Amino acid sequence: MRASLVASLVLGIGLAPAGAFARAQGKPELLAPNTPLGSGWSVLNSQAARSVDRLADDWVKTSRDLFDHPETALRETRSSAALAALAEQAGFKVERGVSQMETAWVATWSSGAGGPTLGILAEFDALPNLSQTAGAPLQEPAAQGAPGHGCGHNLFGVAGLAAAVAMKEALQAERHPATLKLYGTPAEEQGIGKIFMVRDGLFDGCDAVLSWHPSDKNEVHTQPSKACISFEVTFFGRSAHASAAPWDGVSALDAVEAFEHGVNLLREHVPETARMHYVVSNGGGVPNVVPNKAAVWMYVRGKDWSEAEKVYAHLKGIVDGADRMAWGEEFGSKTAGYRAPDLVQLSGLYDLNINFAGSQVMQKELERVGVAAYDEKEQAYARALQKAFGQPEAGYPTKILPYDKARAPEPSGSTDVGNVSWAAPVIELHVATWPSKVPAHSWASTSASGASGAYKAMLVAAKVLACTGLDLVTDTAALSAVKEEFKQSRAQFKYSPAVGKDDKPSLPSHLRAKGE
Repeated sequence: MRASLVASLVLGIGLAPAGAFARAQGKPELLAPNTPLGSGWSVLNSQAARSVDRLADDWVKTSRDLFDHPETALRETRSSAALAALAEQAGFKVERGVSQMETAWVATWSSGAGGPTLGILAEFDALPNLSQTAGAPLQEPAAQGAPGHGCGHNLFGVAGLAAAVAMKEALQAERHPATLKLYGTPAEEQGIGKIFMVRDGLFDGCDAVLSWHPSDKNEVHTQPSKACISFEVTFFGRSAHASAAPWDGVSALDAVEAFEHGVNLLREHVPETARMHYVVSNGGGVPNVVPNKAAVWMYVRGKDWSEAEKVYAHLKGIVDGADRMAWGEEFGSKTAGYRAPDLVQLSGLYDLNINFAGSQVMQKELERVGVAAYDEKEQAYARALQKAFGQPEAGYPTKILPYDKARAPEPSGSTDVGNVSWAAPVIELHVATWPSKVPAHSWASTSASGASGAYKAMLVAAKVLACTGLDLVTDTAALSAVKEEFKQSRAQFKYSPAVGKDDKPSLPSHLRAKGE
């Protein structure tokens, strides 16, 4: 693998010549009998941790390459292909293009029938307009207007792959029956990838799914997320000269503005846990033409799926009212050119179904692996980022938050991992890849996602994921507790796919390429 692999990624995706990964194809060498394992380490888990360390340079080079070539939702052709190729080279069987998404894939490996099936998540999409020079302490775009990894998915996907390879090598060295499924999940930032993979049953049969996310904390994630419905409304009108005969036109932009006003009046009357935010994705073409088409893209969130659906139903009524206001007495008249608005639900993200039994297993492994060993130069860089945001200059966090089932909920966003968590038990980790109080989705988190401290944290995440998975393979009681808790939570939730069987993965209209 090594430099030859990275060179092949830079020149264009392709399989690298045989290298360090070749040893993952056969049975790895067992640790020498006198190898110190450390307190509490099993031979199996130590083998996995050594795998991550042995391939560390390769994982860092791959992650850096993804950082240097960021790609946005459903456009992650290069990044997706790179990780899928590496999984295949490591001995996994890869099914590409699943769930009608070119960049989605599932990589599978089995050590034998009869054991549990464990999933590992891998994300790799970037955010638009967040280009930033890696490791720069001030805002410094690498390419003006280009995307950037402001959420650290260049780290996320690589750590997931590293964990899957480490688990495979350990299970080859000390045989236990298990099946590993590494999921290449695109478009998380648009809340698209996993919801269609869940709808299509790709997570069915998983006994547990392991995930992590870059963060400003070191913790096992037991905080709730918000349910979210993403939708776009396109209003239609009738063009006319905006000065000579505006009375002959019907402004679709008026309908958008009426809809916005209705939404903002509604804010007083939704639950405090709900959220509504939008952008105008199409405001018309030029001021001297009455717009015959305009669109708004919106998220509605709730503390759970039921709350989000309730607010969404109200918003659909506001769509109808705004359209009536724009058309007036010509509403519904096809002879006047009337066309009803198009309302397209782009995604539906469930609130996270937290599995506390699995979280306790992961907490033990996080405490055993420990935090990343940031050096003083890395801490100085972290303090510079905090200074830029007016935050306490404390650097990267070096403590692990204790496991606390009763911890008060914190403000949160939404993720399509929530959908997976209702299809199979999800156990999730956070590792500090950017400094405390530095916001995600910012130039600073982007800068940090390409800095040396983040790569150290990525390797910590890979070890914790791998060791947690191996614990569930060997400890039947722990896995049974995870599955039983999941069964009970599902019994209290009326589960159905968040999108219909005929829905297709789609971006909002202004982000689509021609012909999509």
